Amino acid sequence: MTIEDRIRPLEDIEEIRRLRNMYHYFINERQPDRFREIYTDDAVLQFDKHMTIEGIDAIVKANGNIPERTLIKQFIHNHQIDVDGDEASAFAYLDARYGQDGQSLIVAARYDEKYKRTPQGWRITWTYIGVIFSVPVQVGWADPSDDYFSKIDWQ
Repeated sequence: MTIEDRIRPLEDIEEIRRLRNMYHYFINERQPDRFREIYTDDAVLQFDKHMTIEGIDAIVKANGNIPERTLIKQFIHNHQIDVDGDEASAFAYLDARYGQDGQSLIVAARYDEKYKRTPQGWRITWTYIGVIFSVPVQVGWADPSDDYFSKIDWQ
């Protein structure tokens, strides 16, 4: 195996890792139009059991509709990426803080994704966000059956 053959997957992983990091940067800094830089035109974004958003225009619109008064800060970690030629899959865990209508929420979730290499570089084709818990700080996360994340109006 040549050095180029060994380095290529590492470069792919870093480019894909940047997509995941940029996603959260765009959320945290309220730049929904920039999702066009990381998703394919036909991408699918699925929020747990609550909704599925299809196509980049719908993804941009949904993220642009988050009320300005909502504080969102997301922190991503444990991003595990598997590359297979021009396709890849990955998962990562999310720790997030939200503030909406005077309520402080703490969220834990898992992102599962698929990617493909395009002429513009790697892009996300599918994202599944599985919420582990989303609760007010005062309530805590000992009982994840009360899912406050589903109460956010994303449309």
